[in-house]
Amino acid sequence: MFVFWNVFRVLSIIKDNKRSKEMMLYIYTVIFLIGIAGIFSRFFDNMNSEIFFGLSGPVLVGFITIFFMIKYSNNGAIRLNRILVKGFVIKFIFYGGFIITIFTVYSFKPVPFMCSFTLSFIVLHMMEAVVLKKIQGR
Repeated sequence: MFVFWNVFRVLSIIKDNKRSKEMMLYIYTVIFLIGIAGIFSRFFDNMNSEIFFGLSGPVLVGFITIFFMIKYSNNGAIRLNRILVKGFVIKFIFYGGFIITIFTVYSFKPVPFMCSFTLSFIVLHMMEAVVLKKIQGR
């Protein structure tokens, strides 16, 4: 109960901020993906950790990316583009390290992990594109 109260409190703080409509859109997408992952992990009890590990990397990187997109959106298109290019390089390195670390440190079934990772990667990057379009429209 305490966890749910804190989640709703954080969401209400974010929602009250006028500049964070884009972040709320991303948060709702993450909640949707966690719900889908919860449904699948309920059907496949022995694959819970693989499903949620696959979801955790793209969600973490996406929150950081959206944060920096919103933060630097008022500084002009050229500076925002520089931030996005630097973020792309950092994401490239992080995702490679994340997948290598997961596969070498943790012994598990790779297919559910890769399915969860791929689905969340595609959906969250599509949502980042939508958020970027909304930011550029302001």
